[in-house]
Formats: sequence, C-alpha cells, structure tokens
Amino acid sequence: MTLEDLLIKTKNRDTIIAVIGLGRVGLPLASVLANSGFKISGVDANQSRLESIKKGVCPFYDPPLQENLEKAISSGNVSVVKNISESNLPDIIFFTVGTPSSGEGTVDYSQLYGALEEISNINIKDKMIILRSTMPPKTTEDIIIPYLEDKSSLKCGIDFGLAVCPERILEGKAVKELFELPEIIGGINKISTEIAKEIFLAINPNKEILITTLTGGELAKLFTNIYRYTTFALANEFAVWSEMYGVDGSEIIKLANHNYDRCNIPMPGFAGGPCLSKDGTFLDQNTTFTSIVSTAWKLNESIPQHIINNIKKIGGNLFNKKITVLGLSFKSGSDDLRNSPSVKLTEILKSTGANILIHDPYVKSTSSLDESLKESDIVIIATNHKEFKDIKDKINNSNAKIIYDVWSMYQENDFPNSKYLRFGKSK
Repeated sequence: MTLEDLLIKTKNRDTIIAVIGLGRVGLPLASVLANSGFKISGVDANQSRLESIKKGVCPFYDPPLQENLEKAISSGNVSVVKNISESNLPDIIFFTVGTPSSGEGTVDYSQLYGALEEISNINIKDKMIILRSTMPPKTTEDIIIPYLEDKSSLKCGIDFGLAVCPERILEGKAVKELFELPEIIGGINKISTEIAKEIFLAINPNKEILITTLTGGELAKLFTNIYRYTTFALANEFAVWSEMYGVDGSEIIKLANHNYDRCNIPMPGFAGGPCLSKDGTFLDQNTTFTSIVSTAWKLNESIPQHIINNIKKIGGNLFNKKITVLGLSFKSGSDDLRNSPSVKLTEILKSTGANILIHDPYVKSTSSLDESLKESDIVIIATNHKEFKDIKDKINNSNAKIIYDVWSMYQENDFPNSKYLRFGKSK
C-alpha cells in the first residue's frame, strides 16, 4: 500500500485510526470520528479512564461528549487499549497527548516522547501521523520527524505521511466545535495534507480547511491562546486601574464595548487553565526582548493575591476566619482543576491561617453549598458557574460580613447586610 492508496481508503472511511491520549482533546476526537464511520483504537495509559470509556462513561464532566460517546460505543467502532501494539494496527495515528510546562518555563515532553516510543513499536510504513498536541514551534521538524525517521529507518513524506493539525476546541463544546470550527492543516507534503483533509471532511463535508506549513500549524495554536491570555490580562489590568480610581471596571468595559466593533474587551476575572497560562512560555523562552506574554503572565498570576489583599483591607487579619470559596475549577461548567486560579487562591488563603471550605458543583471532593456557607465570615465567588447566579438568599443567610465577587455576578444591593466587593470595584 502507498500513501495514495491510504488517501483512497480514507475517502471511503476504510481505515483504522488510533488516537493516543483520551483526555479532553483526544476523547472528543475519537468519539466524533467513530460516529463518522471510522474504526477507532483509543490508546491511553490510564487504566481507570479506559475502563470508564469501555462502559460508555465519560471520565470527566462534559454532557454533550457523554451523549456522543455513548453513541460511539454502541456503534461498535471504538476499542480502547493501554498500548497501541495491543490494537488492530492503525492506518492513521493521532497524537493528542499533553505538553505541560515543567514549571520553569520549559516544556515537559515526557508524554510526547511516550507517544513516540509507543508508535516506534509498530511498522509506520505508508501510515499517516497527525499531531494534535500543542507544541513549541519547530518541535515537529527538530524532534518528532528525526525521532520517527531514526527509529523506523523510513523517510517522512515518502514512506509515511505527517501533518500538524492543532486542536482549538473549548472544554464543554468540543463535540460541537469539531463539527463547526475551521481546521488548520500543516502537511509535510501534498499527499499528507490531502489525507488529513479527508479525515476532517468526513466529520463535516462543509468544514472549512485552512492549509499551512508544519511550523505554521504549531504557531497558529500558540497565537490563538496567547491572544486570548494577553487580552484577559489587559482586562484585569483595567480592573485594577478602575479600583485605583474608584470606578466600576466592568461597567466601564461594557461602555467601551457597546456598539463599537473595534473594541471587544472581555470581562475581568481569573485567567488560567492547562493551556492559556503556559502556551506563551513556549515562545517567550527564546525571545531576546521584554515580552508582552511574560508581563501578561505576571499580571494574571497576581490576581488571586490581589483579591486577598483587597479582602484584608476590609476584613483585617484572616487568621481563624471561616472563608467559603465558591468554585474551584478554572472555568465555568467544568470540573478541570489544572492550573486553576481558584486553587491558587485557596492555597494562599490557607497560608494565612484561615479556615477554608470549598463548594464546587462539578468537583465531587468539595463540600455541599449549605455546609460551606454555614456560619461563614467571608464568601468568595471564585468561578462563574451558572449555579452561582441565583444563590444570594443562601449567601445572605450565612451572615457573612464580606462578599467578594470575582466575576461581577451580583450587585451591591443584593447583599444589604454585608460588605460587597468585586474585582474591578474597590468600594
């Protein structure tokens, strides 16, 4: 079989596709591809995750994905294994493994190398490799291709195909966005690009396909996340300035945005998660100038401490105070705690000697809402879950003296017996 033969098989959906990494990126992709008619071998080192998927149960909170996964499992098109060598040998292999920060501004390539080692155990002649993971620029050219060529004694672009197709999905909307978002494809050559294109067109024949280079694909994902992160940082700086001048930052931002197409400032609040806060470091580590990215990171990372400082100005020493933190995940409607500013907030609060109770409707290990609020001195709304939009009566019944609203979900007159503070408004 040649790569041209593989292209024909892909058009006919007569291929086996392996997805290495069945987390929040890989599992939606695997289930959507299975429901598009492909045979899928899902590969993941986490045994409990595999067992959950076998039962058709999504291992994390994502209702649309849960529905899609059930359909995929019922179709018989999905099998999951711990090692790719245990599966039916795939024709196409997706990498969806994580590339976290090492904590020192450098990339932790351990999951990526693990995936590379995984596929070095099979013959990749006339197969297609598609990289979905977020990577620093030139990772594909400088690390992945040399590794695969050395291990296989094959030539990339001739003996096997390869493309960079960065994911840009949003947690909780992954299934929907796999159908709707334009797909960026950076193939090493034309045939690789065409094979990748046919896979995504199988999901949606009307899907928009954007063609670039290997490095272009890597940078497109980084630019997307860095743009969002730095924009959030700017909004947060506006909030801090608003506090300095005694105005309501959220209201000023609404004024600036209103019916003005050239202004689209997000609302201030916590900016974190597994991607946004670390992806800029993939570029920043190689710059010789003062980067906007590093400034944005310092600003966004300082917001939890800034909020605590504001609370201290009103409430004084926090030692032995009972503080309720509402929301632990890094974003609304999610159970994802990775690099969550709310987690950082609770850690700083604990270091003050305060007694912390946490409620998050999506995180099972946290306390109930009623238990968390009981006899609370201070309440902090740290995540903008929809469940927190209509609980002012419960908060008022807690008799908390201070309410801090990170996300401006309420108004001052909602809490007549408490001091109401919110990020971006000092009084």
